[in-house]
Amino acid sequence: MIWVRGRLVADDTLRISVLDRTFEHGLGLFETLRTWNRRPTLLPRHLDRLRCSAELLGIPIDPDHLPTADDVLDLLPANGFQGDAMVRITLSGGLSETSGSTLWMRASSLPATVAAEGLRLGPVRPAREDVLAGFKSLNYWPNRMLHEMSRARGFDECLTIDSAGTIREGSRTNIFVVVGGELATPPNNGRIVPGIMRGVVLERAARLGLAVEEADLNLFDRASEPEEVFLTNAVRGVVPVGSWGDARFPAPGPVTARIQDDLNAWLESGGTA
Repeated sequence: MIWVRGRLVADDTLRISVLDRTFEHGLGLFETLRTWNRRPTLLPRHLDRLRCSAELLGIPIDPDHLPTADDVLDLLPANGFQGDAMVRITLSGGLSETSGSTLWMRASSLPATVAAEGLRLGPVRPAREDVLAGFKSLNYWPNRMLHEMSRARGFDECLTIDSAGTIREGSRTNIFVVVGGELATPPNNGRIVPGIMRGVVLERAARLGLAVEEADLNLFDRASEPEEVFLTNAVRGVVPVGSWGDARFPAPGPVTARIQDDLNAWLESGGTA
């Protein structure tokens, strides 16, 4: 079952015109999130990003067709989920910049948990340089290829870098490092996807009194080698990195664990803790 315009319907009843721009040039957007303790805590933030991206890319979006928290909670049991699940919201490109888009929502199982020794980062790959690099667009095949290549080589994720060796992000994650007890992450400058979980971590870390800096991280700067590394993702939350090439990290380290405990409590409370 999927959710479309306030109704739960069978998957195969969804109809999209062959004239939709999604089929011509891959226009469209998506958001992926999950429930935490049966609460879609991050749904408002994902919908805000969806609306903003649609406006910037000229994709029509009807506010009346957006799901609510109650819609998410109705969708899960309709698909046999009694506990938490992953949710994906998809917006097609529409027939024009002003009309004809289709928005729907589906649910699926949560991914497997990360091993106790932490996530394994593979070799870095060239970053995307196209204008869609900062959007969760349906033109997402480059990111998916990076992720699948990493998995095929026995790794969990890979990071992308530009020609100067500046680290951008993962194929589907944002990166944080701890150097000298302080937290750093690449800036949101249009060259990375501004992850929802990344934004929450920045907020929660500041509330915990942790020093946080949004700054370029250079792969070749040996003077600032991290003591801890973790990735963020709207479905997995904070994911400690245990290994990156020959480097080994605590998974989690003390700073990562502090953020992770605070974040999980906040998410599971529905954003009120």
